[in-house]
Amino acid sequence: MVRKDAEFQSWWKELREEGHGDKKDEPWWPKMQTREELIESCTIIIWVASALHAAVNFGQYPYVGYMPNRLAISRRFMPEKGTLEYSELESDPDNAFFKTFPTLLQTVLMTVLMEILSRHSTDEEYLGQRNTPEWTFDRAPLQAFVEFGNKLTKIAERIVAMNKDTKLKNRVGPVKMPYTLLYRISEGGLTGEGIPNSVSI
Repeated sequence: MVRKDAEFQSWWKELREEGHGDKKDEPWWPKMQTREELIESCTIIIWVASALHAAVNFGQYPYVGYMPNRLAISRRFMPEKGTLEYSELESDPDNAFFKTFPTLLQTVLMTVLMEILSRHSTDEEYLGQRNTPEWTFDRAPLQAFVEFGNKLTKIAERIVAMNKDTKLKNRVGPVKMPYTLLYRISEGGLTGEGIPNSVSI
């Protein structure tokens, strides 16, 4: 156990002082000297590499696979008052809007990229799942793992209930697009749901 602690401290020292040498003296940077600091750091790493990644990644195609939804890809600045472009915007806003679109090739490439990034692999392992049941035989971690899975299921049930709440117009509006990005499991493919155990790209 002492050897493992020494290895961990050595790894953490290298990570902090060499890998992130510019941040090592920041007051928020954990010293990793207590169990609580280790738990907090592991929690952040697990959150970023699983649920946060799922929330920002797997909805890319459903939300912005349709190019006009990606307004940030506009190829023109907003026209200034008094210019020909501004007059066109006033007289024919649709045509002025269409002129901001990227080329057909750029649109197709970006749409295909969004689809690839938003797709789960067929052998995905989701948060709270283990494809290797023999990962441990210790009862305490196995019980904690079951409890963690139960909490994830409750969170998914809460999301489903919020999606059905007609008072929440961002969930039940004219578009009929419920929030699914933090559903725990996906059937694989392009579903807009499912939280993988870790970032795969």
